[in-house]
Amino acid sequence: MNRVQLSAAAWDTPEKAHAALADALAFPDYYGHNLDALHDCLTDLNDTQLVITDCAAASGQMEKWAGFLSVFFDSASENPGLDIRLMP
Repeated sequence: MNRVQLSAAAWDTPEKAHAALADALAFPDYYGHNLDALHDCLTDLNDTQLVITDCAAASGQMEKWAGFLSVFFDSASENPGLDIRLMP
């Protein structure tokens, strides 16, 4: 299983979160940097564990954090090849 670990401590804007996720998960160049595109790319991943640390920091500073959480949970439930772990 491919394990990818990211810190969300600096994710104070959705743009920063999208950029970090796209880079770490090698999303295609046409990635749209929005929640729908994030869902599409996450559900396409195979045999991947995504560990996101410092979620409390992102929760306190990024307005759209709830939308990201929803996409993380939905994508993991739809894709058996994706394991997402959110750490405080």
